[in-house]
Amino acid sequence: MKFTFNPAPNYKCKLSTQQIMRELAIGLLVVYAFSLFYYGTQYGGAYVTQALLIMLVSLVSACAVEVLWALATKQNVLNFIKTSFPFITAMIFALMLPISTSLYAVAISSAMAILFGKLVFGGFGQNIFNPAAVGRAIIFAAFTASTTDIVTSVTPTTLMAGQYHWLVTDASLANQLLDSVGGLGNLFIGMYPGALGETRALLIGLVGIVLAYRKVIDWRVPTVYISTVFVLTACIALFTGAGIWYPFYHILSGGLFFGAVFMATDPVTSPTSAAGRCIFALGCGILTVLIRVKANLPEGVLYSILIMNSLSPMIERALDGEQRKTMKKAIKMFASTAVVGLAACLLAISVVEPASASADTNVPSAPEAAVKINGISDPYVATLMAEVTDTQTNGSETTYTVQADGFAIMNGGEKANIFKVTLNDSNEVVKVEAVEVNDTPTIGDKINDDAFFAQFAGVNAADFTVDAVSGATYSSKSAVRAVLAAMEAHGMDAGFSAKQEVSIADDELVKKIEASVKDSKDNGDGTTTYTVDAQGFAAINGGSDLNEFTVVVDANKAVVSVECSKFVDTASIGDQATTADYLGKFAGATADTMVSDVVSGATYTSKSVIKAVLTALAE
Repeated sequence: MKFTFNPAPNYKCKLSTQQIMRELAIGLLVVYAFSLFYYGTQYGGAYVTQALLIMLVSLVSACAVEVLWALATKQNVLNFIKTSFPFITAMIFALMLPISTSLYAVAISSAMAILFGKLVFGGFGQNIFNPAAVGRAIIFAAFTASTTDIVTSVTPTTLMAGQYHWLVTDASLANQLLDSVGGLGNLFIGMYPGALGETRALLIGLVGIVLAYRKVIDWRVPTVYISTVFVLTACIALFTGAGIWYPFYHILSGGLFFGAVFMATDPVTSPTSAAGRCIFALGCGILTVLIRVKANLPEGVLYSILIMNSLSPMIERALDGEQRKTMKKAIKMFASTAVVGLAACLLAISVVEPASASADTNVPSAPEAAVKINGISDPYVATLMAEVTDTQTNGSETTYTVQADGFAIMNGGEKANIFKVTLNDSNEVVKVEAVEVNDTPTIGDKINDDAFFAQFAGVNAADFTVDAVSGATYSSKSAVRAVLAAMEAHGMDAGFSAKQEVSIADDELVKKIEASVKDSKDNGDGTTTYTVDAQGFAAINGGSDLNEFTVVVDANKAVVSVECSKFVDTASIGDQATTADYLGKFAGATADTMVSDVVSGATYTSKSVIKAVLTALAE
């Protein structure tokens, strides 16, 4: 990195502070407009309304605090607002927020960002910390649970942090991760949900170039920041064996581009000299990588900037004096910081356990299913839950409506995908259609294509092969699982029925279901009768009614009998798991000997029974 020093008199920028803030606001509005376009076209009007309200509430709250401060300190309100620029803080803060953030949280945090991030330090130009970053930190600390019913899919950073631990060395897992986010190209363009303004790397980069050309921001800061993260993560990739995709994932996901262009360049909270700003940006990059790979946070941009804000005065003092004389000192500081940062990142990653094929990444170590995805037997398909919710017969053909877990459900979402699968009397698949694809818009819904579904036509056994849609692997497997569920309901061998008889300890759906004992009765003969409410298909999918079971347990904590006293799931489908034959299988079972044996086509209700029995045995 070349540092340029100019002795006094220094070049004076032609742009006034008002002009700089105005052009910065225009850049933010460009990013915001694209975000409105994305949410409007991919999610609908409710999301656009929410995005508009977030920005409006942030602006109103920030300006209101500034007005009250001006009145309290007996300053001219209009002049104070003109020179304090609360709208810039409010805009940056709003663009850092997920669209699901509640308006109450936005209002409180925006006000506190202005008050405690700027005004208490003396106002604009005297604050130590970036006010917008302060507001976002308050959201993290106090309002993480304060959300609306606006829900979008899991973001690339939360996916990488939560399920892959920011380290993937296995090629198949890397491909699975990239497929789930639509590939590096989609990350670059930004067509995925996340914070309102942070996901559009390409657009933010273009806006940053314009702002740097216009001298609104210092080009060195985003350049050094982004380059630092890329170089460090590339070294990590070489050290651990991760592919070249790894550093690109780091710089394109999360708020790195947004933070580098709109936050780290804040002239108030960063050093004033060119050398100081480069060291500041270098520190931001190092801390971002360290926080990502070692801290219990999905993202590192916010806190890295805040930490470096606090170190800006120290950097200033270290480089204080005539700039030509401090050039060697600046170079040594930059080089030593880079070396220490690289060593720290490599040391940190050396104790990180790489993501492996386990339940955490939805790739189970289980017997292979007969079905093949892209020519390879895929055990993942066998772990997806699927439920036949409707059956219609028309002559020799029967159409099954199937709800199957996809990317959204497996990553904390609430809606599964819904398909219609038609089979004939010859046990052949006639056609497959997607009714609803609730995985990530523009990614998962790529499967809604005639060419993809045409692969299923004529399939008459579970040992078929399907080519997954590139970038929509999870959703493709969801469709495959729906077809297998329809085959099961049609009386065919779906190829992995035995896989469903797994240990209760390994059954993720059973863990997810909630159940409680509402009544118990000592029968006087050494047995106890428990009445248990348990979630089933209806409750898991948004309903409020619960299934009710009567479970009799003996003194040795073994099941005597199970009966269903109230059934609320899908009639003629789920109630297959309430028959005497199925419930009779639990007789003699204990918590240690039970297996997750389900009724084909009634998976959710079967799991409801299992959870009810386990709950009774635990009393």
